Amino acid sequence: MSDEEVGLSKEEEAKCWEAFSAFDKDSSGEIDANELRIVLEMMGQKTTEEEIFRMISEADAENTGLIKYDQFKKVIAEQKKTQSLTNEEDTLDAFVALGGQADKGGEIDAKRLIQIIKYDFEMTIDIEKLIEDVDDDNSGKIEYDEFRNLLSSSD
Repeated sequence: MSDEEVGLSKEEEAKCWEAFSAFDKDSSGEIDANELRIVLEMMGQKTTEEEIFRMISEADAENTGLIKYDQFKKVIAEQKKTQSLTNEEDTLDAFVALGGQADKGGEIDAKRLIQIIKYDFEMTIDIEKLIEDVDDDNSGKIEYDEFRNLLSSSD
């Protein structure tokens, strides 16, 4: 199974291998299931005890107590999907809180967004430039896709 089929970029695959290899001391291609949490933390993945237990149960189908590299990549890809869905939900929640609609319809007034960013939150980012870059139709209104792009460009 290729990395693209699993859902990882080449860079993510390299990070996976680096993290996995750090614990695979004997180069067997397996790590102890208990080390999964540490490897995930090394990769910046935040997980609860329940999520760790679920991942281990799914990854260690043979009940060996060991996780093979291919199984590990699947765990990371699944975490990536879950994180992406959470980020999308957070983006939609923010869009709605600023005046958009839950069905991703509607729009946010750019002037209101500038007010909130600059004066309510006292942030020093160049929000006007970011809005200019994403407001494709120059309407002064930020639609959902533009808002999502705005958040992505400010990372």
